[in-house]
Amino acid sequence: MRDGPGGTDRAVSVTVGYVMTLAVSTLLLSGLFVAGGSFVESERERAAQGELTVVGERVAADLGTVDRLVASGASRGDLTVNRSLTLPDRVSGTSYRIRVSANGTEGTVALESDRSDTVVEVPFRSSEDVAVRNATVDGGDLRIWWDPDAGTDGEVVVSAA
Repeated sequence: MRDGPGGTDRAVSVTVGYVMTLAVSTLLLSGLFVAGGSFVESERERAAQGELTVVGERVAADLGTVDRLVASGASRGDLTVNRSLTLPDRVSGTSYRIRVSANGTEGTVALESDRSDTVVEVPFRSSEDVAVRNATVDGGDLRIWWDPDAGTDGEVVVSAA
């Protein structure tokens, strides 16, 4: 806007420049937050997957230990095998579930996180004459034990501690 024959419109250009700077800064910061948010989420999922893999391998290893002890036992009716397993209640800040599925000598320990869609499966093998009961338990301390009265010839059981 001009004030007359020698007027100036410099005040308008300062205001327009200030508004343009705010708009560009807002767009740049929004882009950074969106990109950073998806990066953090993908890193959280990868961390959860890594932790669930470690927990699953520990469960599978202890299932194998109990299986070997039962398979080498002479009188299974009198056999007592009890393995306590201390596991974290949460992985990457969320709770999780452990699902043990066995079919014959092959089985899987599946772990799934509550918040993310992360599912990890760890395979395990059992002896031919040792059955493993299918179970689903919440994450945390577990008890893996031999129940001689379960099934036809007894079963390895996974339960919450």
